[in-house]
Amino acid sequence: MGTWRRGVVVGRRRMKKKTVCSENRHVRSMERKLRQLQKIISGGGVAGEVVDADTLFQKIAIYIFLLESRVKLLQSVYALFGPHD
Repeated sequence: MGTWRRGVVVGRRRMKKKTVCSENRHVRSMERKLRQLQKIISGGGVAGEVVDADTLFQKIAIYIFLLESRVKLLQSVYALFGPHD
């Protein structure tokens, strides 16, 4: 909590700054990760443009659905035209 010197608690202020720094670091980390996700997703937006998290997660869901659809299509094509024993 802090130590008492001349009737004033010393050390609390520093603890609060660490908490704020930690929160800021967490927010910056999350923003960086969202920007990386945005780059991965096709049509994720213009470079440097940051979209809100909800929109980005919707785009990610659509992207995953499209990837799954492509995999199913390729599996079907392989089943029809792939090597047969």
